[in-house]
Amino acid sequence: MTTKQISGDLMNKDAAHLASTYENWRSFSASWGLIFFGLIFLCVIAYVFWPSRQKSFEADALIPLREDDDV
Repeated sequence: MTTKQISGDLMNKDAAHLASTYENWRSFSASWGLIFFGLIFLCVIAYVFWPSRQKSFEADALIPLREDDDV
């Protein structure tokens, strides 16, 4: 059986391949996940601060302060 040293531990060839695959996926998801969630954040900020939505948000902000006539 072929062994390979990774992080100070001896691993067989299959385990080393799985560790390598895991590291590749972890690296890929870390970098592209950051980009993906960064874009989502920017879209939410653009939605919230879009000028045409200001009137709607101001009306919604007053909902907790309205008197209920149903009581």
